[in-house]
Amino acid sequence: MTIAAAVTVGDVNGLAVGRNGLFIDRQGQDWDATVTQIIEQPISIRQAFADPYKRLARFIGEQIKKIASSKADSVNQSLAGGVEKAAEGSTPAPFDVAKFAGIFAAIGLAIGAIGTALAALLSSLLSLPAWQIPLVFLALIAIISGPSMFIAWLKLRQRNLAPLLDANGWAINTRARINIPFGKSLTDSAELPPGSVRSLSDPYAKKSNAWILYLLLALALAGLAYWFWQQGLSSVAGA
Repeated sequence: MTIAAAVTVGDVNGLAVGRNGLFIDRQGQDWDATVTQIIEQPISIRQAFADPYKRLARFIGEQIKKIASSKADSVNQSLAGGVEKAAEGSTPAPFDVAKFAGIFAAIGLAIGAIGTALAALLSSLLSLPAWQIPLVFLALIAIISGPSMFIAWLKLRQRNLAPLLDANGWAINTRARINIPFGKSLTDSAELPPGSVRSLSDPYAKKSNAWILYLLLALALAGLAYWFWQQGLSSVAGA
């Protein structure tokens, strides 16, 4: 049988077409289920807040995969061409030093431009008063996540359960709005069975190098504190 199920609470990042699952009907019977189609809609404002960043990370990952795949294809084609030329007895083309020097120069210019832009952005940010820096970050977050959260809020107000019940064979003539408490009652988050014990220790886990991140964060905070201290001394000297 085919059913339409509403996911009205939690997180849908793990859902995908083809995933296997477990469906429990009203009589408590278990059914093997497979996701055949997903219609993406906002579930909560909290999820809408993180959606732009997830889409950006997914886009960057896809672009990196495309670039790596194209480079691998070009390398394979060049190797195959070199093997064919060697088999035919033709002399390979001489190594063009100027061409590779130009490529590395272009890469250096691109990296330098990115570094200059980041340095200008950081210097302009540090030139602001200390109380304005958190406001800048909050404004940036609001610009990125604000539209997604507003659209999610509008769609969440229009949620209606009647079309899903109609798709399952029910005769529903009225609107069955789904508010937040009703949505939480429709979808339950997975929980461990009573009396079960979960072990979080992994004997094959990689050793964490988090101390490097903590060290870099401590150095950054120390540099920022030193900069604020210097700014305070200069303001006192100017007064």
